Amino acid sequence: MKKMTRTSSWRGWLLCVFLISLTLKAQELPDREIHYRPGDWISYPVTRYVTSIALGHQYTYFGTTGGITRFDFYRNRWDVPFTVSDGLGDDDIHVLAYDFSTGYVWCATNAGLSFRIPSSQQWLNMSYESLGIDGVSAIGTGKEFLWLMTPGRTLRGDRRGGSFWDSTPEEEESDDVQWYGGREQYRFESANHLFMEGGYTFFTEGYIQDSYLRQFDVTDAFEDNFFRLWLATWGLGSGVADMKSYFLELIPFGLYTSEVHAMAWDEGGMWIGGFHAVDSPGGITWWNMDNEEWVYFEAPFITQLRSDIVTAVAAGTRFVWFGTLEGLARYDKDKDAWRMFSVFNNLWDDEITCVTLGPTSVWVGTTAGINRISQPGMIVEKVRDERLIHRHIYFLETDGDDVWAATDRGIYRYIGDTGRWEYVPGYGGMVDLEVTAASVWENEVWFGTDDGIEKLDKHTHEWQGFPATHYPTGGTIYNILADSGDVWVGTEDGVLKYIKRENRWRRFTTEDGLLHNSVRWILLDGDYIWFGTGRGLTRFYWNASYRVD
Repeated sequence: MKKMTRTSSWRGWLLCVFLISLTLKAQELPDREIHYRPGDWISYPVTRYVTSIALGHQYTYFGTTGGITRFDFYRNRWDVPFTVSDGLGDDDIHVLAYDFSTGYVWCATNAGLSFRIPSSQQWLNMSYESLGIDGVSAIGTGKEFLWLMTPGRTLRGDRRGGSFWDSTPEEEESDDVQWYGGREQYRFESANHLFMEGGYTFFTEGYIQDSYLRQFDVTDAFEDNFFRLWLATWGLGSGVADMKSYFLELIPFGLYTSEVHAMAWDEGGMWIGGFHAVDSPGGITWWNMDNEEWVYFEAPFITQLRSDIVTAVAAGTRFVWFGTLEGLARYDKDKDAWRMFSVFNNLWDDEITCVTLGPTSVWVGTTAGINRISQPGMIVEKVRDERLIHRHIYFLETDGDDVWAATDRGIYRYIGDTGRWEYVPGYGGMVDLEVTAASVWENEVWFGTDDGIEKLDKHTHEWQGFPATHYPTGGTIYNILADSGDVWVGTEDGVLKYIKRENRWRRFTTEDGLLHNSVRWILLDGDYIWFGTGRGLTRFYWNASYRVD
């Protein structure tokens, strides 16, 4: 046997220490940094409330109450934003700065100070407590140091994220600091002739007024070396002015409503609707993904749109249907016109819960029953089966000519061949359960109930149950989306994924990258999947070849 020398012993010891240190470091990392790569999770919140601007090498960065948006001024288009899904400590950005010498993006939030390392594309977060300060009102970049203005103190520190210490005005002056935030000011005298289209008017007092006489404050401005003036507003998002022509153009980005309840694909884009806070205006969002165009529809300013509080969306060739709390809205894409349907048009109730499209009909679920609208005649009929009258309809799912209805008292199925509805008893004991969601994949029909998840095989008529105790805590089931290999379930406590071939459940939450744990709607997009959450949209690269969930 070969005798081990002292040198080899020391090498072995050092290797052990190195491996242990790596293990300890990995244990300290957030779960998302261990299991995911940058870009696996991308979120789109409401970003029209802009607090600050920072100009970088390629992007103009905008700090908002929903994260950091970035406009690529070389390609003249928006890139994906930075949010808590990327690792930011908080999305409510107070101050934003860009360090040209390092390429670091710095920001101050309610949670602390954060910075992004360009080489790793990762965010690192430092709490105010760890820095020994109460907050940051301004961030500065100098020739050698990064600067922070805090209540009563000015600090300088390592521009790559090290320690900070007190500084003097003389040291600040010698470092030639460029300040972002509370120390930065812009005068609008040079912009007193800015012109706008679309009914907007710019005022040098520092606000923009729209055609409805609403005023939106300008919160920050930055003029670059290419005769462009970048503007941040409170409520209108971002804008850029050509200082040669004095024309100011708004460049909308992000959702208009934060609490997403419904989404639908439509010709290269997505319709998004949901609920909004009482003290904040909301609306329906159309996102044209082909050209990165964001269009908003606000009910108070559209005569034929009674409500923009959306519970359901279904997009057809010409019409897009929106379930709202005050009736069914129909948008005519050809004519750019709206029409409302209500109880006066023969709906069971104005509170719409779900909408789905069949081959020749629009099926509408309400809190009091089901309606059918025949196309192209637009005749509204009531489903008068006595078992479905005054039933709360949670979900409707078309299956060819058939329709599955999830109700407060079980499951019903419309048989297209016979034109009749039948009650589907399910397994023993299911008769009185609320059924809140449904999804069809070939011969499988999946249901969400208040007791768990159930699957019906249409060919064998056999049921397979997944009681709530079989998978991680999921809360109320809002949406189910089944495909060939997986079943995705939106709940109040994150997303559940059932992997069929492994008979295994996996739960995703904000710890992984969701913007919010309440998930109301799900859309599949090839290797990606979209979640409508309580704070906006989240896209997940679920089929990454380098990762096993």
